[in-house]
Amino acid sequence: AARLVEALRAAEPALQCTALGGPALQQAGVTLLDDLTATAAIGPFDASRHFGRLLHAKKLLAAHLQAHRPDLVLLVDFGDFNLPVIAPLVKRLGIPVAYYISPQLWAWGRFRLRYVRRYVDHMIVFFPFEEAFYRAAGVPVTWVGHPLMEQAPPARTKEAAALAFGLNAWRRTVGLLPGSRAHELERHLPLMLQIARRIAWRMPGVQFLLPKAPGVASDWLQRQLAQAGVEVVVAEGPIADALQCMEAAVVASGTATLETALAGVPMAVVYRTSWPTYVIASLAVKIPDIALVNVVAGRRIVPEFVQHRAHPRRVGDEVVALLRDEPRREAMQAALREVRATLGSPGAAQRAAAVVLSVLRKNSPAAGSNARPQGSRSP
Repeated sequence: AARLVEALRAAEPALQCTALGGPALQQAGVTLLDDLTATAAIGPFDASRHFGRLLHAKKLLAAHLQAHRPDLVLLVDFGDFNLPVIAPLVKRLGIPVAYYISPQLWAWGRFRLRYVRRYVDHMIVFFPFEEAFYRAAGVPVTWVGHPLMEQAPPARTKEAAALAFGLNAWRRTVGLLPGSRAHELERHLPLMLQIARRIAWRMPGVQFLLPKAPGVASDWLQRQLAQAGVEVVVAEGPIADALQCMEAAVVASGTATLETALAGVPMAVVYRTSWPTYVIASLAVKIPDIALVNVVAGRRIVPEFVQHRAHPRRVGDEVVALLRDEPRREAMQAALREVRATLGSPGAAQRAAAVVLSVLRKNSPAAGSNARPQGSRSP
């Protein structure tokens, strides 16, 4: 969202933006009504813990909309809150709505399509299959490509990065990517440390590298690692520098699987959530895989270990097999290159900004009956 605001401001310097968001948006020059980063959650059960905070945010937004009547509201992700709560509030005031980063309605929650049809003027999506999904549902949509394609390449060579992190150049390196949100770290880091112990027992000499996500408390992380029973090197700085040092990785399901895929690192994907969320998701999910890298590929190219299947021995043995079986590693890397080819080209934020401005102008008093923005076929 912050990168999109920067692209919007580059195209329209006089644009004024107010948001329910976080520090990144604030640094992009946006006026914050409230910081919602503390409410990050997966699924409605986890989000329900923040009900009071979200209700307060809704009241702040409602007052702002009434007082200032913005020309457009841009919803970003967070479908459990934005679609049933915020979108109707905005539309009752006659304000146009664009949506950036589609909720995963194609995986579960297709019943929420009715909210999209009723309240959203234009969807702006990351993946080609999302464009096809919304077009089939009669929703105006544009595929702009994935912002990860804009990430800078590693700032250092693999050798220089390994030296800076304190890695042994003669030892094989396995990455641990447990996620960045507090509840993801609490569920996944202890599991990944158990997996690391299993790998170290099976393959003595393997070293482990954990990229530190921004905002993760260093003291909490060090306490966890002190009890790990296995040495883990913490890498600070751009994740691209750390990924290039890895020969395999254990990755929590989410955007990190795409980051790892773009770096060509073979991986095993794990995920644990609360049991109520897992049970509901098991009943509702309509696709066979949950890892984004597999969803984008349209088939399972990396192994997934979800909830009770995420057992340290099972996952550890899978990673050991990846390290020892070179043809298997090469086949997975070839499939990861195919995924990269489906994510579009750099410039997603600029293309998204063009769509937002088109919707904004279409709905402005002077715009008359301009046509809706058309979907981009080759971002």
